[in-house]
Amino acid sequence: VEEAFYCTDRVMTLSLHKFGDFFPGTGDITNTGAGVGNGYAVNIPLKEGINDQAYATIFKPIMNKVIQVFQPGAIVLQCGADSLTGDRLGCFNLTLHGHGECVQ
Repeated sequence: VEEAFYCTDRVMTLSLHKFGDFFPGTGDITNTGAGVGNGYAVNIPLKEGINDQAYATIFKPIMNKVIQVFQPGAIVLQCGADSLTGDRLGCFNLTLHGHGECVQ
């Protein structure tokens, strides 16, 4: 999603994700957009094993600040299933409840 909007200031992207030796290897904290889109991509790399409580303490204040600064007319949320506990591809320990708590 970020790549589609990386060079525009019309869309701000916020990505909380596993980073490093994990496909696709993008999403470094220093990747913030390009051209007029510089500053409109926010990447938050997370460590393996993060749980609902730790995720919420990161997600909520960052998302609130993004909303305050960018003042979006719409918010689109994509929660990858690989973030859920027990997913064979993922490495996080989030639950559906944990995702839900973040977006209330």
